[in-house]
Amino acid sequence: MKPFKAAVPFSKWLVRLALVVYLIAYYHDTLFYFDLINVSFIFAIAYIFAALCLLIGGFKKESNITVYASLLLLLVIAFNVYLDIGDGFFGVIHHVLPFSIAFFYLSNGNK
Repeated sequence: MKPFKAAVPFSKWLVRLALVVYLIAYYHDTLFYFDLINVSFIFAIAYIFAALCLLIGGFKKESNITVYASLLLLLVIAFNVYLDIGDGFFGVIHHVLPFSIAFFYLSNGNK
């Protein structure tokens, strides 16, 4: 069976939107309490900002915003993995989905 290639642009938009919704749902408790001194709040803001930039970057013809947002996501995820490595495998596993999406857009841009 051949793949349905006409759905590729829709699926890329769906992944962008799903990342934003996933991160907002995951970090909404942290974002609810506005605390600029808390490291978790700073990382939650960075996650949401980068995901929104990734979504906005899809509207542009150039891939600059998409690539920079993906790079920011990867850096924030890498630091969070470093912080969560003490919790073992299950502490790190929730970073796999955002990491894979960010890496996909870093390597593909807006193609």
